[in-house]
Amino acid sequence: MSEFKPRRCRECGEGMILPLAKEGRRMPFRNMTALAVPSTLAIPTCNHCGNEWIDPKTAEAIDEALQGAYADALHKRLVAAVDLILKTTEIPQRRLEQLLGLSVGYISRLRAGRGDASAQVVSALALLAQDPKRRLKELDQLWGSE
Repeated sequence: MSEFKPRRCRECGEGMILPLAKEGRRMPFRNMTALAVPSTLAIPTCNHCGNEWIDPKTAEAIDEALQGAYADALHKRLVAAVDLILKTTEIPQRRLEQLLGLSVGYISRLRAGRGDASAQVVSALALLAQDPKRRLKELDQLWGSE
């Protein structure tokens, strides 16, 4: 953002739009309603009304910055869901992978941080974790022999 040129705010007409890095900014990203924007990321902001002006270059920088936070949030949700499922049931992790159509060892790799979980896998695990015994039984019935 070194080439940014300050300009008058078209929203309020009084302030100047300048790059501003600050704490506490949150933005929606992919399927999450709000992720913390790194406090070091400068976003063009009016110094009077606070309106943010996000151009394509800034949007790209925000996306890059939020990608890591998104992967971390997915990982935390995955670990919490798997831990709860395994703690409250007697299902082996291998059987859990089989019921979800995942390759053997996939959940272990994700839990160890070797790879990024998809939102779909995390969603399925989070739903299972809501009532593990009942939902695993339902999956067993769904995928049982015909």
